[in-house]
Amino acid sequence: MIKRLLWLPVVLIGSAAVLGCSKQPEEDSCNIKTGGIYVEYKVTESNNTATARATFWVGDAPGGTYLTLGSCGDDIKVNGQVLRHESGADHDYYESTVPVAGSYEFVFTRTDEAPYSSTVSTPPAINITAPAAGASISRADSFDITWDNNSSGQINLLIDGDCIKDFPSVNGENIADTGSYTVNAGGIEPFVSSDADKTCTANISLERSTNGALDPSLKGTIKGYSGAGRSFTSTP
Repeated sequence: MIKRLLWLPVVLIGSAAVLGCSKQPEEDSCNIKTGGIYVEYKVTESNNTATARATFWVGDAPGGTYLTLGSCGDDIKVNGQVLRHESGADHDYYESTVPVAGSYEFVFTRTDEAPYSSTVSTPPAINITAPAAGASISRADSFDITWDNNSSGQINLLIDGDCIKDFPSVNGENIADTGSYTVNAGGIEPFVSSDADKTCTANISLERSTNGALDPSLKGTIKGYSGAGRSFTSTP
């Protein structure tokens, strides 16, 4: 089964054929005017590390035909650092680890055009205080998840594992960012009925997000994320 972790790095298999799918159509950015490009920028901070990513698409929304930056002078940097071209399972993107900073400036450069500058900051860092790492918790018991309450609004919670269903829902769910959340007894369910008596490692992921300021001449989104994780043992 394939599970998504919101904040953990994802190890990608190089061949899309291995995954049973093919890449989205692609285009060279040199063939597309700036008005026909849609950008997705994001920075994620976790464990005192920052990862910046940029994805480029043709049109007015993500998906469909993606862009690779061609040899005509197109370039993407974050705080002066060039992002590396990476090949994903279904589309390419540009990503690098960058020094943690108070704000992050994405600069998209094209020949004979003024640089396009977009900025974003990340939300306050998350520090999970309970449960203890490696704790053994029965699915028949309730337990509390607690974290430093240094924000407001919403935070995304996901608990997943090989023998359990995603909790509170598939790929997580936004909850109140109050610093505490109670998982009720029986709230975490076996993935399938045959997993009812199994024990496995479960992963708690918490993630905050915020919007940045996209260059007014660009179409797209720019977001900052902070995340934290904690593993425990889920028992019957």
